Amino acid sequence: MLKKILKLLFKILKVLSTAFVIVALIVVIIQKVTNNKLRLFGYGVYTVISESMLPEYEVGDMFLAKEIEEKDIHEGDDLVYIGEVDSYKDKVVTHRVIRIESDKSIVTKGINNDLEDPPIKYKQVYGKVSARLIVLSLFSKLMNNNILFYIIIFVPFTILIFLDTRDLFGEKKKESDVVDVSSLVEIADAGQQPLEAPLTAPPTKEVNENKEVKEEIKENKE
Repeated sequence: MLKKILKLLFKILKVLSTAFVIVALIVVIIQKVTNNKLRLFGYGVYTVISESMLPEYEVGDMFLAKEIEEKDIHEGDDLVYIGEVDSYKDKVVTHRVIRIESDKSIVTKGINNDLEDPPIKYKQVYGKVSARLIVLSLFSKLMNNNILFYIIIFVPFTILIFLDTRDLFGEKKKESDVVDVSSLVEIADAGQQPLEAPLTAPPTKEVNENKEVKEEIKENKE
């Protein structure tokens, strides 16, 4: 009984681990393909690509950012925005708010930078950082390191697929063996059943000859 429970728990853990790895890889790949611009239900997942926010965020860190109302933006918030001028143009930036001007423009700066960013407007803001995604950050860093990605992600994932495939074919083979054994049992049972004798046996040659002799004797007497 204990063995069955442990086997069931192992299968559940394997399924959950596989699903998590797949989801994590999909998220990381989508973020790379969309250049950190994908947002769903007001939330977006973003990746740090520079050292401007060290030591708060390292290169490869991933975090969740939620859309925010303009009135809720305050000094000290870490905002994600799209740049529109100079070297920031068309780049997704994550920097900290250092002040809000009287015209409501927002001034940000990387905490590891010496210079401020060009002022931005609220329409450029994607959201405010709400949580760091530790596990996804790990996957992101692994994907940026080809050797580690191959050793820690690609090889184990390939082995897992191989084991699942082997188990699947093993189960199919067992089912096939069960069917074959059942067929043999049915054939054996059929062979043991007694054959029914025919209701009427065909007349033999000897019987016919005796009948003819009796008819001849009867004719002679007459």
